[in-house]
Amino acid sequence: MTTKVERPVEDPPIGALPPHPHEYPMVGALPSLLANPVRFCTRMMIEHNDLVCLDLGFGTIYLVTLPEHIHHVLVENHDNYWKGDVFERTRFLFGNGLVVNEGESWRRQHKLIQPAFAHKRVAALVPVMTEVVERRLATWEAIADSGQPFEIGEEMMSLTLGIIVKTMFSLSVDDQELEVMARCFCTALEQITIRMATYFLPEKFPLPHQRATREAVETLEAMVYKIIAERRKSGQDINDLLGMLLAARDEETGEGMTDREIRDEVMVTLFGGYEATADSLTWTWFLLGEHPGVEETLHEELAAVLGGRNPTFEELTRLTYTLQVAQESMRLFPPFWFLNRTAKDEDRIGGYPIPAGAQILLCPYATHRHPDHWSLPESFHPERFEPAAVAARARNTYIPFGTGPRMCIGRHLAMMEMQLILAMVAQRYQPRLAAGYHVELKAGTSLRAKGGMWMTLERV
Repeated sequence: MTTKVERPVEDPPIGALPPHPHEYPMVGALPSLLANPVRFCTRMMIEHNDLVCLDLGFGTIYLVTLPEHIHHVLVENHDNYWKGDVFERTRFLFGNGLVVNEGESWRRQHKLIQPAFAHKRVAALVPVMTEVVERRLATWEAIADSGQPFEIGEEMMSLTLGIIVKTMFSLSVDDQELEVMARCFCTALEQITIRMATYFLPEKFPLPHQRATREAVETLEAMVYKIIAERRKSGQDINDLLGMLLAARDEETGEGMTDREIRDEVMVTLFGGYEATADSLTWTWFLLGEHPGVEETLHEELAAVLGGRNPTFEELTRLTYTLQVAQESMRLFPPFWFLNRTAKDEDRIGGYPIPAGAQILLCPYATHRHPDHWSLPESFHPERFEPAAVAARARNTYIPFGTGPRMCIGRHLAMMEMQLILAMVAQRYQPRLAAGYHVELKAGTSLRAKGGMWMTLERV
């Protein structure tokens, strides 16, 4: 086991450089990073307990894992760190949406969109979510009866896409169109993974599956623009996310959002609202199956609060252990296991010089396992998120949705959705890892089980 070094209390002397481990000649740390990025980043954090400068052959990247360094980059001096070249490669799908936009334009967008994710608005979506989950669970009867393994990750993706589309568009998308959207987003996700991994290549460098990606994005755009046009023409004031975007007005100018701006935000919200949540739920079912004591405590809370009923918004606020289960799952398998930034100007992190243009890699997966802040960091222990334990922890030790001004705007919606799905499913079924199946972590743009997460269903 790697031993963590003690980090000096004081900053390093002027002129000192951050640790610069030498992995391989010519290509540096690149093979280790590509082979198992989460394990490598965690090893670097443990071995050096500091900012680390990694040589990747084609350039260098600064690995940030310590909470105080994260605070500097994402909070204290966030204006100096933009999303950078890596996120620029996602514009083919997200356009100038909130996740990619920068500066004053981002601030205007954020102010316009924020009311759509306000507490009161999110609460009103619970009945819509419940209806979608009920419909999906009706199809699980046959799966349970068959006793055959099924890929629960795909089920969670289908379920959460159905929820976000319903909350975004109300009745504007039928089941057949939903299947088309799922296929198109799957193609787009594969292309995002390729483009982010090859961000250092020229923009016009030919990459695999570009034609299929272009066709998928065109299909998605046509569907979204059609719905926007129909809604504008009807003049209906519908209380869904699209209605909120259409109604948004700039406080100073009174101007609303253009069709292109709405298109970009719809893409960001659809993508972020289903993929990350589905992955988190998939890992939660795996963890519950591996920890029967946690699962038993979860069932006890569900029985006491719900008694077999579907939860209301008020009841969701009382499912505190259910929330802790979701939070602990996202500690071990954060939906955004890495965050990229690029330094605009020279800076210092932890006393070390950071040149202008430097590539910054933040790794929540590693941060969530720092032994100074998490006892037995690899264990699944939802009680870590009891209020007293949370209050005692240092800031930015837990950042599944990022932190600072650029923290994910839809985090409250995502957490409510996870709670609701956990509560509804767990009262009826216990997903169990299929016999003989071994889980191997695969880290791409998200964290998934290599080959899928194959499970069977047992009735409660």
